[in-house]
Amino acid sequence: MEKPTTFEAFSSMMPTINQLSTVQPSGIPSLTGVRGLASLWVMLFHIQLNAGRFFGLPALEALPFLNSGWHAVDLFFMLSGFILMYAHDREFVTLRKASIIRFAKLRFARIYPMNTAVLLLIGALSLANRPFVSWMRVTNDPADFSQGAFFQTLLLANRWFLFRKGSWNEPVWSLSFEIIGYALFPALAYWISGLTTRCQATTLVLASLASFMYFSLVEHLALTNIIGQIAIARMLSCFVVGIAICRLWMLTDNDGERWASVLTMVGVLGIAIACLRPAGNLAFNSLFAVLLFALAFQKGVISSLLSSQPLMFLGRISFPLYLIHGVVLWELRYFIRGRLAAWSHWQTSALLMGGSLGCIVLSTLFHLAVERPAHSFGRRWAGMGVVNSRRLKRIEVDAVFSKSGT
Repeated sequence: MEKPTTFEAFSSMMPTINQLSTVQPSGIPSLTGVRGLASLWVMLFHIQLNAGRFFGLPALEALPFLNSGWHAVDLFFMLSGFILMYAHDREFVTLRKASIIRFAKLRFARIYPMNTAVLLLIGALSLANRPFVSWMRVTNDPADFSQGAFFQTLLLANRWFLFRKGSWNEPVWSLSFEIIGYALFPALAYWISGLTTRCQATTLVLASLASFMYFSLVEHLALTNIIGQIAIARMLSCFVVGIAICRLWMLTDNDGERWASVLTMVGVLGIAIACLRPAGNLAFNSLFAVLLFALAFQKGVISSLLSSQPLMFLGRISFPLYLIHGVVLWELRYFIRGRLAAWSHWQTSALLMGGSLGCIVLSTLFHLAVERPAHSFGRRWAGMGVVNSRRLKRIEVDAVFSKSGT
């Protein structure tokens, strides 16, 4: 039997190279849009929490959509698990030290430079205005802006220790838990990559959702935005669901695309209804799981809308927006504290809208000046370009020789 030529052998192995390209996928645009909306939802939730007491706008506190904004953190946890599995699943088919170190470098460069930059901004503001620090300790937490709180916030260790020392930036509580998720991810990805059927992946999704729902009911936390040490269960449940949803999507053939737009609509409508009913708190995470699974197919009008340039832009600045909006809101609270009685509702509303726009502008600057350069550094530090080119070359060579029979 005549052996194929080298050119024929190289051509026949092209699917193998195409499969390799999924190791570093380009992303799912609609999920970037979802991340942007989630960050905006969290910001609006925190504005709503302060609207009555500090801004004299109690009507905002009654808006059901804003009241439910704390669930967006669960969506963040789920998105994080999904995207990490989407980007790194092939690296953890086997557990190797080099892959784990590379993943750790990428995560470090993704999180810590941005957190440090925002913390330094808060530090500069606090040094420039010591009365603001004293006021925050009275209105928020006496331990805030302490030396211990600074180092815990710098290390994102606010929830790692039994005794809290306050905070310099309250939203980092979720990142503190997410760092734990990152540490567990290689083992979780290795385990979940071993699931070979949709039934297995679906069972894991349902088990993770049900376990946290049961935990919330037993601990009487079903209607509560838990952010203390016990919230580790909240993060782990959503993080595992995100990873398992990604695996389920990978195991689903193209027939799933026919149902994707319908499932997306079910997820969106379900979330809207859940916002209107207190009992809906129990349904949010299940609806988020349905939405992420459906959007991964990138089908339908909602997916196209979420992939639009404005929402994609909001998604790209979502991390700095999540970190920055708290300090901007604090500064607005401090600014208006002696002026509230003399200001009309229109003036305070304009102040909040201006502050929200300022958050977006400031987040854009931090994204361009800190986040993007940190990402580039992380990729160089992890040796992504070198590793990928070497792996591609190795597969090309191996495939040529195996196909040619030499």
